[in-house]
Amino acid sequence: MYTVFFIITTLASFFVASLAWQRRSVKGASELTWLMIAAGFGSFWIILETAALSVEGKILMSKLEYIGGIATPVLYLIFVLRFTGKDKLITTKNIVLLFIIPVAVLLLTVTNEQHNLVWTGFSGISAKTNLMEYNHGIGFWIGYIAYTYLMLIMATIYLLNFIFRRAKAFRAQALVVLVGGVFPWLVSFMYLTGSNPVPGLDLAPVSITLSGMLAAYAILNFRFLDLVPVARETLVETLQDGILAIDEQNRIQDINKAAISFLGIAKKNIIGLNIEAAGATVTLLLQAAIVPEPVEPVEVMINNEIKTFRILKQAIGYQQGSRLVILRDITERVAWQREIKAGEERYRYLFTMFRLMADNTEDFLWAKDLENKYIFCNKTMCERLLMATNVEEPIGKTDIFFADREREAHPENPDWHTFGEICADSDTITMMEQKPQQFDESGNVKGQFLFLDVHKAPIKDEQGNVIGVVGTGRDVTLTKQLEVEKEAAVESLKKSEENLQMINAEKNLLFSIIAHDLRGPFNGFLGLTKVMAEELQYFTMNEIQNMAVKMENTASNLFSLLENLLQWARIEQESILFNPVLIQLQPIVDESLLMIFEQARHKEIILTCTIPDDIVVFADIQMVQTTIRNLTVNAVKYTPKGGMVHLLAKTTDSKSVEISVEDSGIGMSETIIENLFHINVQTNRKGTAGESSTGLGLIICRNFVRKHGSELSIESEVGRGSTFSFTLQGKKK
Repeated sequence: MYTVFFIITTLASFFVASLAWQRRSVKGASELTWLMIAAGFGSFWIILETAALSVEGKILMSKLEYIGGIATPVLYLIFVLRFTGKDKLITTKNIVLLFIIPVAVLLLTVTNEQHNLVWTGFSGISAKTNLMEYNHGIGFWIGYIAYTYLMLIMATIYLLNFIFRRAKAFRAQALVVLVGGVFPWLVSFMYLTGSNPVPGLDLAPVSITLSGMLAAYAILNFRFLDLVPVARETLVETLQDGILAIDEQNRIQDINKAAISFLGIAKKNIIGLNIEAAGATVTLLLQAAIVPEPVEPVEVMINNEIKTFRILKQAIGYQQGSRLVILRDITERVAWQREIKAGEERYRYLFTMFRLMADNTEDFLWAKDLENKYIFCNKTMCERLLMATNVEEPIGKTDIFFADREREAHPENPDWHTFGEICADSDTITMMEQKPQQFDESGNVKGQFLFLDVHKAPIKDEQGNVIGVVGTGRDVTLTKQLEVEKEAAVESLKKSEENLQMINAEKNLLFSIIAHDLRGPFNGFLGLTKVMAEELQYFTMNEIQNMAVKMENTASNLFSLLENLLQWARIEQESILFNPVLIQLQPIVDESLLMIFEQARHKEIILTCTIPDDIVVFADIQMVQTTIRNLTVNAVKYTPKGGMVHLLAKTTDSKSVEISVEDSGIGMSETIIENLFHINVQTNRKGTAGESSTGLGLIICRNFVRKHGSELSIESEVGRGSTFSFTLQGKKK
């Protein structure tokens, strides 16, 4: 019999859950669905518990029944919170917190054999009812009973508060939920007082099911879940508009706090009273509100302040003669509209004055929106730069419009750009003025150029958002021309000064060479010839031979110096012709080194040359020989006794030949390398055997190398020798 009873209970729970789920889009329906599923789940296992014949079977089914039983109080509270509009309390965090104790109780129930905190013992199975009584421990009383009471108490408080504070339309629904909540209280009372008519019979799921059945009755008869209330404070009481509902006899059906304040009503309990008997002090607003006809905005005095109200009226369809009246305070809007109107008048006046001033200035003034369209343009701008017919024409147009029009009108000048196109990203800009246009004999435009000093600033709205740009341009053509002329004059003077310095340096160098480098060797040479002329009969043949060798060396140095001077002078006068031809490199190099081998042998320097005989270059013979000879002479000059000098040529690719002169000499510092080719800086040094140097050789080499489209490369380190290299255009023989 009890098994059948709980089968009916289970089916009833699931039936109510199905009804609620069909309305799951309605507020509270989902929570009621889960509540009834939990109750049905508990009833289902009680079916098996009442039918079980062994103690172990009944205990197992009771444990499973706890899964639904411990969840129903929490789910009931969540349903009540949703029903009464306390949605902000139903958060994931709060739901997890609410289920902590039930989950703990469930774990204690499952492991009861280890601690006996939920059940301390069991009675025998009744032969009459097949039921068994459970002796409960502290875990049951605190974790289950006390927590269930706490959930029921909280739910009841929210329901009572809702009933007393909500409108009549929602009270019937709240009473249904409240009455349904009474059943769990009755069952708990019977259980605690020992008034259970059948010992061992668990009626908790039945009480929840009865509550659900009452909800099912409400769902089927007056669309309970289709009218689940939303918190009235959100819809009515927190509105800034006054809300007033009156019937055809002008009796108050509902009224919010804002309407009471606007009408100046001091009484508290006015629902059902005639609105005219409610004690309203703002009678003009009251009369405008209760007349059925629409009315214009009304100005009234409230608290010594003039207020303006717009009154909206709407008939209530299901109650004949009833109407909803909305009292909307539009004081600020009216004041704002008046301020806008006054601002527009001020704007028109200021704009007129600004237009007069803007059109009488020679500066260019304009303003654009974010689409680069003109919203203002003064007369000077229109006439001189946009070629517009009047100041209104540019409004709403971009620079492209005027540029295209000018290009179409003057196809002979297709590259013309408007002012806006040029100054888009610049401050000081240059552009050509189109009127008047002049053309030279070839058809090129000969217009006047304008230099404009442009300044721009963003236009922002009240929220600080950029909505456009305003700009000014001042004609600074004369100032710019003066600056250009000044800069040109300064640059010309600077170049003249540099040329004079260069000429002076070259002159000083020439005088230095003539005064020192030529004079000294000539004096020595003359001295030797004088001695030989006057005292030759007194010298032995060895002494005469030594004197002849010295005279030969002196003559050779003088010849080399004079040759460099002549080459340098010809380079400066640009009188040396560049005549490149295809030549075999090895014979040219051998010919250049004939005299140098003797100098190297005299200083005990090993001079080697590695030139593949199949290398052919496209070069000027005289320039190449002079370059190789000067570089090799320098290498021998600055290499100490016992050192080595190596001349190397190699093909780097199919069209390039690299020629290098390497030595193990004294090397050079970075400072010397940086100034090697500055004629006005003294970098020449005496050789390791006292050889003289003019500093002209490397300058000549560099010029000749550049004639061949290359550069003279230098690598050197003090005490570790130097390498001079350059490239020539070449190919395999």
